[in-house]
Amino acid sequence: MRAHENQADQQAGEKNPARRATPLGATADRMLALQHQAGNAAVSQVVQRRFDPEQHQHGAGCGHGGYEDSSPEGQVELLNAAKSTPGSPLSGSLRNEAESFYQTKFPTARIHDNPTVHRATAAMGAEAMTIGTDIFLGAGAAGRKDLIGHELDHVRNNQEGKTETGVDNGAGQAVTDPNQGSEVTAGINGNAFGAGAKVAPSIAQRAAKDRPDDEG
Repeated sequence: MRAHENQADQQAGEKNPARRATPLGATADRMLALQHQAGNAAVSQVVQRRFDPEQHQHGAGCGHGGYEDSSPEGQVELLNAAKSTPGSPLSGSLRNEAESFYQTKFPTARIHDNPTVHRATAAMGAEAMTIGTDIFLGAGAAGRKDLIGHELDHVRNNQEGKTETGVDNGAGQAVTDPNQGSEVTAGINGNAFGAGAKVAPSIAQRAAKDRPDDEG
């Protein structure tokens, strides 16, 4: 899972590197099982706010066994539930713009934006997540063109088979450092997409590098 931590969390992490706690009773086998259950597809998430436990009260028909949403079990169940929801393909105008911007096709990219997905992203402390070619938007994220552009950069990487390393977040999910290259690039490209740029900066830079020098 790829993740951006907000500035306050990053500063707290620098002061207290051991702040990531392993869930009570967790074993290596259990954590691996949770990660396998959630799937091995790369996940990216942009963290803008932390989960508020008051957003949800457990009860009949709750749908995830009485676990707190932000617990390891709750995160896995909500992530699986989000992945099972139907998504929508990119709208024609968005797809055309994104494919021109990234100079690639997004035939299987789908956007999931519904209450189940909103709960899953909140439980993960995320505003959006990408799994494979599926983008999961948190509440209110649909209007963020820069955010969608960021997630589409991860879709592009996933389509090309690029893998990223991560560190266990304490819930059996591997998360990446927000300062690693792929996240920085996705952030730059996403901001450019939101600002109306015609070509992703990383694509333009690569094209310039590959262009042979003019002779004479």
